[in-house]
Amino acid sequence: MIAERVRRATGQGWLGLAEGVPQARYEAVLAVLRGSLCLISAALLLISARSELAFPAAVFSVLAVASLLAALKLSRIQDPATALRAGRWSTVADVAVFASYSAAFANRPGAGATYGIFVLLMGPVRYGWRGALATGVPVALIAIAWPQKDAAGAVLPLVQVLTVCGLFTIPALVVRAVVNGGSARLRQAEQQFATAFDYASIGMALVDQELQVLQANRSLGALLGVTPVELVGTGLAARVDPEDQQRLQNSIAGLRAAAPNTRLEVRVRQPDGGLRWGSVSASLLAGGSGLTPRIVVEVENITERKRAEAALSHAAAHDALTDLPNRAMLLARLDSALTQGERVGVLFLDLDRFKVVNDGLGHAAGDQLLVQIATRLLEAMRPDDMVARIGGDEFVVLCRNADLTITSLVAARVLEVLARPVPGPHGADVVVGTSVGAALAGPGDTAEAVLENADTAMYAAKAAGGGRVHQFSPDLRAAVLRWHELETELRAAVRSEGLSLVYQPIIDVALGRVLGCEALVRWQHPTRGQLPPQEFINIAEQSDLILELGDWVLRRALADAATWLDRRGTAPTLSVNVSIRQLLAPGFAAQVRARLLEAGVPAGRLCLEVTETVLAGEVEPVIQALESLRAVGVHLSIDDFGTGHASLTYLARFPVDQVKVDRSFVAGLGSDAGSAAIVGGVIAMAHTFDLRVVAEGVETEIQLEALRALRCDGVQGFLLSVPTTPEGIALMIHSQSAGPLVPWPRRGDAPMAATESTYDEVSSYRLLVEGALAVTGRLDLDAVLEHACAALAHKVSFTGGSILLVEDGQVRIGAARPAPTAAALTARTPLGQGVTGTIAATGWPRYLPDITIASTVPLECRRTAAATGVRSWFGVPLIAEGQPIGVLQIDSTGVDAFGEQERLALLSFAPVVALAVISARHAAAQLQAIQDS
Repeated sequence: MIAERVRRATGQGWLGLAEGVPQARYEAVLAVLRGSLCLISAALLLISARSELAFPAAVFSVLAVASLLAALKLSRIQDPATALRAGRWSTVADVAVFASYSAAFANRPGAGATYGIFVLLMGPVRYGWRGALATGVPVALIAIAWPQKDAAGAVLPLVQVLTVCGLFTIPALVVRAVVNGGSARLRQAEQQFATAFDYASIGMALVDQELQVLQANRSLGALLGVTPVELVGTGLAARVDPEDQQRLQNSIAGLRAAAPNTRLEVRVRQPDGGLRWGSVSASLLAGGSGLTPRIVVEVENITERKRAEAALSHAAAHDALTDLPNRAMLLARLDSALTQGERVGVLFLDLDRFKVVNDGLGHAAGDQLLVQIATRLLEAMRPDDMVARIGGDEFVVLCRNADLTITSLVAARVLEVLARPVPGPHGADVVVGTSVGAALAGPGDTAEAVLENADTAMYAAKAAGGGRVHQFSPDLRAAVLRWHELETELRAAVRSEGLSLVYQPIIDVALGRVLGCEALVRWQHPTRGQLPPQEFINIAEQSDLILELGDWVLRRALADAATWLDRRGTAPTLSVNVSIRQLLAPGFAAQVRARLLEAGVPAGRLCLEVTETVLAGEVEPVIQALESLRAVGVHLSIDDFGTGHASLTYLARFPVDQVKVDRSFVAGLGSDAGSAAIVGGVIAMAHTFDLRVVAEGVETEIQLEALRALRCDGVQGFLLSVPTTPEGIALMIHSQSAGPLVPWPRRGDAPMAATESTYDEVSSYRLLVEGALAVTGRLDLDAVLEHACAALAHKVSFTGGSILLVEDGQVRIGAARPAPTAAALTARTPLGQGVTGTIAATGWPRYLPDITIASTVPLECRRTAAATGVRSWFGVPLIAEGQPIGVLQIDSTGVDAFGEQERLALLSFAPVVALAVISARHAAAQLQAIQDS
């Protein structure tokens, strides 16, 4: 009972012998042995029942009790040095007690040499050879001086005493050496274990069953943010996040002999509040032999692994660019809502003009735009709604607990926030807009089905023009199926030459000749018959198929145009429609150049038409694309002008050659004054920018006459010709060149039949007609000169051209192409000295010829002019009322640059200019007279 109480009090096993350091426990064991020996000796003396032995028995009993009490004290010593000193003093005490006992009980019966043998052995057992001398010599001397008698009164002789000392000392030394060798290895192992424990990279601790820390290493302290000393005596569970404490305690409490190990992951909290993840592995150390069970806890820092797992998990469920949930997470959330029976609405969003931004401004700008769109959508949602990006420019909004009304309100908010301009790169705002498809989950619908329904509704919204919401319905599903079927069949038709081209001619209003032909694609479907172009073109526009279709049309049309030549080697311009996606596609200009070379068609014969809607978006990418095409040498046209939102002033920014007035305005000519005003305004503005104007959809004579009166350049429509085959166009071109518009020039002795000439009468007459339309009726002299110069530059190729006027015997520049400098406009040269004059029209020297024919110009003057940069020149006098009033002149930096065609064109145009100049001067004089009066 006492031992049990002692054990409970110490909590360290039987008699507390496991509490102190190893040396202390060693001394405690020796004390217990001493006490046991003394008890045995006392018992033997008492058994003899002799009265004279009672006192020695009492002495040995006192020694036994003292030794056992000393064992309790020694077992608790924690300092090895103290334990070592206790061993030394124990040795001294044993020798002293033995000497005192021997002297006191000499020549009296007693325990004999039993206690002396114990004292003799303590020296070598404790200290080896030195201890043998420390105890052996005193014990031998004491035994000789005061021989001990046993209970019977017998005494050992001296020789036997010495023999006994040797017999007990030598084995003790041997045992000591063996034990010390094992102890040394044990101490080395203990030291190595202690070092490994302290410096282990993984956190380790020895705890009791209440998770009180008995010992901890440095790694555990670093993980918990404290020192190992601060951990000892504290509860390990208190270092764990409150949410994980119960799991840790339950796992530790479940350790038993049948299941001595457990493992779990917990969050540990540092003193500053920071959390780290630890993988805890606990192992039970069974007590046994009176020892209390202990638990070894290993804690591995897995914070980085947990962060990596969290990052991977987040990446698997979120979009990398916008950090919105992705398709997988959306479907999981939608499926969970449907499983719980929630009313769910889904909005499927597709940006309307994102492709234009992405291709025109670059992918970096497109990514930036998507991030801003995601931010706006998040700001516009209700707290329970979810916004996901499922790819490209497609977003999905999951409306929780929503009916048709709520879904419609959320969709309207989406349209509103995405209709506002978004700041783009380089400070330019971008307006993209969006098409929204809405679908409500019905009974039995799956997540995939609801999402597909919303997707279907979105395509319907986009097909209707975009920028709107479309609600899903069963009828819509059938329409979408037809859409997808046609897309598949159209793709096959493009690749198997299942399409065809027809051409509608563009007729010159003034001359009635074919100016060009517009290529139109047709699709004779094997089962559906002739499909309207709008139907399958819209399908192609919604996918990358438009790029493949556009390339097919361009290649096929150029191959047909290569065969359209009249007898003089001239042919009309080929017009091909180009979508905005083609225009902004990388390398489109190079693709056009390659197709021209492949077909052998000059670039000047190709006119690419883009719809006016390209002007409503970001114009800079469009301008760059048009400039690239202009560098190839092709002509450019704006189709359907007037139907979009572009301003007429945009014409000055776009490098185009032609404007096509939409048929919706042409239809009102002759009956609607507003249409006439619009068409007239477009024509006047286009002519201001030196652009040709073509009117589409001309179907009546009234419309044609109205366009002729408005000075429209070209027309096309069913009145003049329906779209026809390539062979029909070739026949039309050949038939119109069967005879000349005017008699052929001939020599005086030549027959009346027309002869071949290099002079192009069509260009000459067009110059006369267009020039007359440009200058006739204008009362302002500067306007007359400028328009005359523009008309000349439009039909005749020259490096520099000018109209020189004679006023009061001096010559000045009236107009020039390129535009003259301010100094050139103010300069004056006396009449007759023009060849040596110094008037500069556009930066490099120009000269003014004498009002005479070229043959009379001195050779030296010609050389002077050539030295100043002009290599070829040709001037025609402007004659009015028999007097020279000026010169119409063209220059070139090339040698012999002007042939018969340019000279005859200039000769024919000069009278028109002279008449317009005289008319403007007379009008100005009359106006001045009126003002003076």
